[in-house]
Amino acid sequence: MITYDVEPWQQFKREAAHLWPRHWEEIAINRDKIRLAVDYDRYDQLDATGQLHVVVARSDGEVVGYHLTLVQPHLHYADTLHGFTDVYYIAREFRRGRTGIDLFRFVEKSLKARGVKKLFTGTKLHMDMSALFKRMGWTPTETLFTKYIGD
Repeated sequence: MITYDVEPWQQFKREAAHLWPRHWEEIAINRDKIRLAVDYDRYDQLDATGQLHVVVARSDGEVVGYHLTLVQPHLHYADTLHGFTDVYYIAREFRRGRTGIDLFRFVEKSLKARGVKKLFTGTKLHMDMSALFKRMGWTPTETLFTKYIGD
């Protein structure tokens, strides 16, 4: 059985480090040009200011998934708290049944309890989760473009 809970960043950081490379390998584009280099100092700063919301999925006590959200007012709506998804992941061997739905439902519930009014998230086109989001009542609102302009 998979459980979901809001957990302290420092605990998550220690216990989930092994999942970051797996996540990066599966999801990241331009891996040949941009290496994984998690900015733990910046995450520590966001945590210290109360802006980081960490939801962890566990199976038998082991971290098998996560959802990290930046919680802050939107620059255009200063009186409304928003949640901006930074990253979410479930280890491949645990992606069955309702795991993704349960993770996002828990995220929504826990952020609502913090006073968040609106959530933003994305999905990679090469690993499109749009059907899950639409099923959960999310509305597609824009398309994000990227372009590598390095050497």
